[in-house]
Amino acid sequence: MGDNFEDLVSDLSSFSVSNEENCAVSRIDLYKTKTSKQDQEARRTKLLERQKNDREKRLLALRNIEEESDSPRKTNPFRNQLMLSEWLQDRPADFEDNWLCKAAPVGHRTLVVAHKGRTESYTKSGYRTDSFPSFLPGGNNCSRSSYSLLDAVWCEENQTFYILDLICYGGHPVDNSEAEFRFYWGATKFSEDIPEISSQQRKNKYTMKWLESSSCDKESLARLLGQEKDFAVDGILFYHKMGHYSAGPTPLVGWLKPDMLNKVLGLDLDLSSYLMGET
Repeated sequence: MGDNFEDLVSDLSSFSVSNEENCAVSRIDLYKTKTSKQDQEARRTKLLERQKNDREKRLLALRNIEEESDSPRKTNPFRNQLMLSEWLQDRPADFEDNWLCKAAPVGHRTLVVAHKGRTESYTKSGYRTDSFPSFLPGGNNCSRSSYSLLDAVWCEENQTFYILDLICYGGHPVDNSEAEFRFYWGATKFSEDIPEISSQQRKNKYTMKWLESSSCDKESLARLLGQEKDFAVDGILFYHKMGHYSAGPTPLVGWLKPDMLNKVLGLDLDLSSYLMGET
């Protein structure tokens, strides 16, 4: 596969859940205009069915990303490429069986792009914030021919990128893979292929850490909340196991602040430290 990664990210947007205007809507705006519980569940079901129908079209499009185009780009290919959550309205019927969750750090949501021997970070709106070497495939001079795209949270305080999800790794797009596989593959790559990426070095300017996922039963959620972390928790992200990675807001990714977990999910978790702000 070639290194025309810009065609990849541009191509991904054609399979987004929402149009570009909706992609720019903040989570607060989505909360203020909450949809009904029934509507959110219905949209999940419809989107999962659409994923099945789009699979072949997506695979065909991704096979063609190597083709170079001589026409100048009129849009920023990195704008609105991140997948955004919706406020979780209630506990899904298949919550324990078909959902995974991650604790999200306080920080800035970032698209991390490694290509041609450099790693670049972009805001949700496509503004480049930094360019540096990393151990990601494509991110340093030893792997110029490869490329990778990751969904991350940048924490300025400890100079760390916390990786939420994979879009493409080592030239292999995984956006059309289910979340359960992406999380397994990402955890495996970070722990076995590039374990050195978790420390700052000359060829790896910033620390990058893969955020582990958890099951959504009460015991697993309690362990996730109780684990010692090197970051302040902003909230909990909930991913449907079968959800693909798509740009923009999606009902297949939910979001709750820690102090909302018991009320929305009908649980009795110990949230005392979060209620006191001791994250």
